[in-house]
Amino acid sequence: MFIFIKHGDNQQFLANTNCSVLLLLDYVRHKVGLPKTDTIDLCDAMGTMQLFFLKKTLGDYANKFLTARNTYYVCRVEHGLAGTVLENVYKAFVPLLKNPEPKLIDALHTQCDLLRRGQIKMLRRQEAKKVAPIESSVKSSSKSSGHSNEGTTRSRPLVKTRANFIHSRDKHR
Repeated sequence: MFIFIKHGDNQQFLANTNCSVLLLLDYVRHKVGLPKTDTIDLCDAMGTMQLFFLKKTLGDYANKFLTARNTYYVCRVEHGLAGTVLENVYKAFVPLLKNPEPKLIDALHTQCDLLRRGQIKMLRRQEAKKVAPIESSVKSSSKSSGHSNEGTTRSRPLVKTRANFIHSRDKHR
């Protein structure tokens, strides 16, 4: 099975998909002239990324993910600044075409934004988990000193609804 891979100024070449994804991506890097350190992926004509860079099993055969005789575009996956908290967050998916279609660019931006939001949420959760043990140790030390305000819990909602009002009115009768 073969696919067409487009890049540059309307250049294209054939690639055999009866190989591992890793081997296919190395071949594409070599044909396009990219260093092995660049993260790349393929997208179809509609701009749907294959997300090979997220797959843990790059040893799977590429024909499992790609459709024979379809055309795919090479895209570079750009990350945040090195040395920052956001260095592994996806910044952009850039098609390696001289004049990419606006629809293709829009689709790639949309997908990148969705992945970036998910990554940032995950980073925030990880940061919250790092902060939580510190806060729990502070709370436990304040409880041991007897100065805790944690014993007061609020059983009523902050906003009174009609049902809450009627319930509290009936309670006082």
